[in-house]
Amino acid sequence: MRERPQLWRGARVAFTGGLVVFTSTIVIGILNGLDVYTPGHDVLMGHVHAGTLGWVTLALAGASLLVFTDNRVVREARVQKASGVTTALTAAGVALVTAFYVGDTIPGDRIVRPIAGAVLLVALVWFLWWMIRFQQDVARTVARLGLQLAFASMVIGTVFGIILGIATAGRTVPGIPERTTDALYNAHPLSMIIGFLLLAAFAMIEWLLGDRYVGESPSGVYQMWILFTAGILVNVAFVADLDEYLLPPANVAMGVGVVMLIVRRWSDLRPAAWRGSGTGLFARLATAFLVVYLVLISVIVARFIGGSLDLHALTPGDRGLVAAFDHVMFVGVMTTALFGALAITLHGTMLTLADRILLWGTTIGTTGFILGLLLMEPVPKRVFSPIMGAALLFGVAAYLREMRTPKER
Repeated sequence: MRERPQLWRGARVAFTGGLVVFTSTIVIGILNGLDVYTPGHDVLMGHVHAGTLGWVTLALAGASLLVFTDNRVVREARVQKASGVTTALTAAGVALVTAFYVGDTIPGDRIVRPIAGAVLLVALVWFLWWMIRFQQDVARTVARLGLQLAFASMVIGTVFGIILGIATAGRTVPGIPERTTDALYNAHPLSMIIGFLLLAAFAMIEWLLGDRYVGESPSGVYQMWILFTAGILVNVAFVADLDEYLLPPANVAMGVGVVMLIVRRWSDLRPAAWRGSGTGLFARLATAFLVVYLVLISVIVARFIGGSLDLHALTPGDRGLVAAFDHVMFVGVMTTALFGALAITLHGTMLTLADRILLWGTTIGTTGFILGLLLMEPVPKRVFSPIMGAALLFGVAAYLREMRTPKER
């Protein structure tokens, strides 16, 4: 068994919480993909947030501890602080996911959701502050910068979500007009996907391919700030009703970021590098899905600006496009990259049989499922959703089992 980084104690808490919550998302996704179960609104919201908050955010927090470890000796007091802030974030994330699942079963017209969101916001600010303070003792790298900017964007998106939750619960937020609240309906999901998840994906891919110091890769630093700017532009576009003017440059900025990543890391991403790449294959497949993400977001932005896409009243074709876009980012990019972080931590550079089953089962299942969504054909969805789900459940079980007895140094 490989030696674990010193901060693995806290990372394991976050990964465990994320993987357990992720199980609910997977099961609901399989049943829905097979068209044997149509989740209600509360369950659907729980399904979405269990994937984004319960799995991606918590696993990313765990991965951040690994990224910031830097193979050095950390004082026990620092290790305990890292474990404490990660445990608090995990508890807050699980609580908010639970609040979405239970919905109206708790009295108060869903006011428990913004309350739980406020608790999560405090935990996120604490975690971001920990990252900034911990950064003072380690070398600055491209991946660490990306993670800090990603969690800063996450804080912004969480504020939007709290305001939206208060409005959904029938309350008003002092100083915020109803028009702005309506704008947040569109701003919240895209601010999370573009501002948070896209930056997080780039940061994790950077680390999986071999992180670089900021002094050695100034273009990597520019890349991260360009992506952060894209997220800010999207936020301002919807809140200030300037989407016609700001969404196109935001989309261009995302495209520039993807091109910069491919050019910067071409030696790691070129076809010849895929052979015998071991656990680095997770990063390469995540990058391939990232290109698909860019294509789909470009289509969505073009249709939104053209007025043919209304997020308040989606047509069946629109729902398929948005759902495909979501699964490309959540499963194809982020889940692949986060499982890659676990694979490298647990197995080093060698792909185990469990890694291969998870990786290829998820890749094939996700690709087929996305095609089914885009083509609006039920057969591919019914065929590939159980393949994707079974591979993910296998990975969850395999990694949870291996994480039970960590070897810490």
